Amino acid sequence: MLVEFQATEPRQRIVFSLKPTSLAIMFDEREVYSFDLEGRLLTAWMNDQTYIRTLDNRVVKKWRERHRGAPWKHIEELKPDEKRQFLSQVWSRMQALLHQLAHHELRVTRSDGDQEQVAEQLVHRLDQIVNWNVERLERERERFAAVYTPVTILPPDQYLSLVLQATEGCHWNRCTFCHFYRHQRFHIKSEEEFIRHIEGVKQFFGQGIRLRRSIFLGDANALVIPQERLIRFFDLINEAFIIADERARPEDDGSHVFRGIYSFIDAFTGYKKTEADFRQLRRRHLRRVYLGVETGSDELLKFLNKPATAEQALEVTRAVKRAGLRVGVIILIGAGGDRYFREHIDRTIQLLNAMPLGRGDIIYFSPLFPSPDSEYQQRAAEEGIRALTDAERRAQLDAIRSGLRFPKNEQPKISLYDIREFVY
Repeated sequence: MLVEFQATEPRQRIVFSLKPTSLAIMFDEREVYSFDLEGRLLTAWMNDQTYIRTLDNRVVKKWRERHRGAPWKHIEELKPDEKRQFLSQVWSRMQALLHQLAHHELRVTRSDGDQEQVAEQLVHRLDQIVNWNVERLERERERFAAVYTPVTILPPDQYLSLVLQATEGCHWNRCTFCHFYRHQRFHIKSEEEFIRHIEGVKQFFGQGIRLRRSIFLGDANALVIPQERLIRFFDLINEAFIIADERARPEDDGSHVFRGIYSFIDAFTGYKKTEADFRQLRRRHLRRVYLGVETGSDELLKFLNKPATAEQALEVTRAVKRAGLRVGVIILIGAGGDRYFREHIDRTIQLLNAMPLGRGDIIYFSPLFPSPDSEYQQRAAEEGIRALTDAERRAQLDAIRSGLRFPKNEQPKISLYDIREFVY
């Protein structure tokens, strides 16, 4: 529902967009703010910069600059004093707007509903928002930490999922390029722990849970859980949440319905799961699994210290697809630098073309951004491997894409996956 007001002091157009999942407020197309149904700030856009508040109350700023005609994206986390100033600014903005609305200082120029009822609803929503002052938002950091270990990565199509951590960390945790779980011990939750976790997640999100479209079973490779316990975890999820069947339309009774369960899997343990195993999970609303293939080159996989082969990745994909599930395949662009440039292209094309990918599947190309102190950087330096330039990475990505051969009407989606952009 859209509601438009005209303010006179200062003169500006204010538009409210009330959705079943959130509230957005726009000032003269110069500023836009969004909030969840609990009143917590989600995002803000001003001065051509996007601000995202994470669930643990960090604020990340994103913006683009034009350099020699090419857009460059910049991403940085605000420092504590900058964050406090920003959140205070947003709070003051909303408090002033609430005062204007409550004292009838705004003139309605458009409303999709009864003006008086809509005004009451907006006052209620804004009252919720201003109750989240800077101090209360900061306490969300502690509330989040009581429920979650750090949520470090999700596939781009799952950024608005509800994460449930059946595991914590990564059971392998030795890939040279990955730093996400380096200081975290791998742990599979017990049934009792997982039940408490689900309840804690529900309490943390409150009505804000309606913004979450799907459920993501984490952490790094939760499907490594032994099948019997994994089935029990899926049953617990289905008991706790309403999840739509694949082709069924949810009833419009006000209940929040999730669009399936999603999860990571790895090739070096995933190939041990059978088609029957995956079918059991599909019956419990698993929709897609995401596989970090990285490359089709076994030599490069060894350099990355990834204990899998291209053949194992192929077998996992085949079993998943035979079970009627969808696949998200992740390829690292720039992995292995100049030494593996051509082999990475040729072997990855060969592997992807051998996979039974089609409509509903995704191929993610993820540029490699190793941290300076990573084992990957150390090994590359020791072996004299030069990192690819931006132009070379683009050429590698284009070469792989141009070599892919899928039926015209059954092509998987192909998308870029910049891990630096993820926040939860």
